[in-house]
Amino acid sequence: MSGNKTGLSKGITQLLTGIAGLWLLIALVLPWMQTLPVIRPIMDIIVAADLDANQYFYTQSEETFMAQSHVRSSLSRAAEPH
Repeated sequence: MSGNKTGLSKGITQLLTGIAGLWLLIALVLPWMQTLPVIRPIMDIIVAADLDANQYFYTQSEETFMAQSHVRSSLSRAAEPH
């Protein structure tokens, strides 16, 4: 009987740890990563072009190609000397 309680409490602890880790990832780590110098220009272009990047994730549609082209050309233009 006590073995079941130990297993149950261990399972609950692991579940709560997993939920807390997922929450930390979504609430803190991913928003922070958007401010990294490598990611920030891409995020600025996505927001300025009003692209729904989540909609195109892992798809091979024409819209994905157009969105990628837009982001890449915008980054190229931003990198060109003025």
